Amino acid sequence: MSEHQSGIDNSIDSAKPVNEIVVVEISRDRMLAVLWFEAPKNGGNKLTGDQIRSEIDRKGIKKGLDLELLDKLVLSRQYDYKYIVAKGMQPENGKDAVLTLTFDADSIKNFRPKQNQDGTVDFKNLNVVHNVKKGEILATKIPATEGVDGYNVLDQSIRAKKGKDTRMPKGKNTELSEDNLTLLASVDGKLEYDGHNIYINTVYTLNGDLDSGIGNIDFLGSVSITGSVKSGYTIKAEGSVEVKGPVEDAIIIAGGDIILSYGIQGTEKGKLVSGGNIVAKFIQNATVEARKDVITEAIIHSHVSAGNSIKVETGKGTIVGGSVAATNMIFAKSIGSPMGTVTSVQIGILPSLYQNHKKIEAELQEKRASLTKVEQSIKFLLSKSKEVKLDMQKQIMLQKLSDARRPLIEEIETLKKEYDELSNTLREAQDGIIKVVDIMHPGVRLMIGNTIKYVDDSKVHCTIRKVDGDIHIGL
Repeated sequence: MSEHQSGIDNSIDSAKPVNEIVVVEISRDRMLAVLWFEAPKNGGNKLTGDQIRSEIDRKGIKKGLDLELLDKLVLSRQYDYKYIVAKGMQPENGKDAVLTLTFDADSIKNFRPKQNQDGTVDFKNLNVVHNVKKGEILATKIPATEGVDGYNVLDQSIRAKKGKDTRMPKGKNTELSEDNLTLLASVDGKLEYDGHNIYINTVYTLNGDLDSGIGNIDFLGSVSITGSVKSGYTIKAEGSVEVKGPVEDAIIIAGGDIILSYGIQGTEKGKLVSGGNIVAKFIQNATVEARKDVITEAIIHSHVSAGNSIKVETGKGTIVGGSVAATNMIFAKSIGSPMGTVTSVQIGILPSLYQNHKKIEAELQEKRASLTKVEQSIKFLLSKSKEVKLDMQKQIMLQKLSDARRPLIEEIETLKKEYDELSNTLREAQDGIIKVVDIMHPGVRLMIGNTIKYVDDSKVHCTIRKVDGDIHIGL
């Protein structure tokens, strides 16, 4: 029997009987096998079912056979018609893991106060604190699947691709369920989300004023004060700080947001420093530094800087006296005053960002050097342990080194994330813009990058940006 034929060899003499022929072909990708028949001639024999199957077997076809079709072909078949006799199965690739957060991540990462119908902001009901209870579900994960392997008609396996896993955003004061598919709050507190990890800051609540009866506050979580903060007192919190009443000449330093439902009115000693946003009804005679946005109705004789933007667009919407500086945008109804009060407005990369970038870079190098030393010491002790049993002192040393390794790795990951974020900010930063909805008065000092311009006369409804190396004031 030839490569493509079965049955009795054909005779050159056309008068002799010619047996039926079956031809079996396999597709190039080996996922399909077809056969067709050539009719017998001059009384030649038809192929039996065993002969048809023998040719299929000879081709090595073992998987995906259409046995029902083969049974039918034994009884009846058409000539010069191709039958699909076997099909392979494509692999079914695994599905990627799916992470679902149980809260609105954008509203927590990028806080924006809601406006009233008249355009003002209700600073008394900001609703920025997202409190959770111990055991509350924060995130769930549907795990990745392995997939289903496929095969071709030669019974060769085709491996499926496994679905990609995704990490659970486990942060401080959160815990995983036994199956590692549910993230839960392990304490009562304020939910925080930085786009990478979910963590819960425990909340210290003071029902009243912060004064001599309480003293300074230094808390690992978030702080909530229903009353006021008197002059001379300091609040330090790793989380956010929310104050319902007025803040006098006090200092508030927070790792998260600072929310002042009333505002801060100091005598040039008051200070706010935030690792997130600062939202206050007004800022007067104070120094304010926010890593993200500053949102307020008025900035009066203060020094305010923001890593992203300063928005003074509701209420009076005025910036007068002192200085304001932001990386990307400054938005206000009015800047300066009719009396020509000197007001400095700067847009572009802030010096503090460069300084922070350098600081984190140095810390990162230091931690990496420490990790290298720890890992070299662990490697040395492990190699020694293969030669001879370590004495008790060296065993204790190995355990301490192993215990120190994980925190170092976590610290490096955190620093690397902060460093990369700042690097992207510095790399992508442009000169930014300043928008004035109503009027900018004489006496305003504009600075974009290293270019300075003084405003000599009033400008209305204007946008200030850098054009061809110069500061342009236009619509």
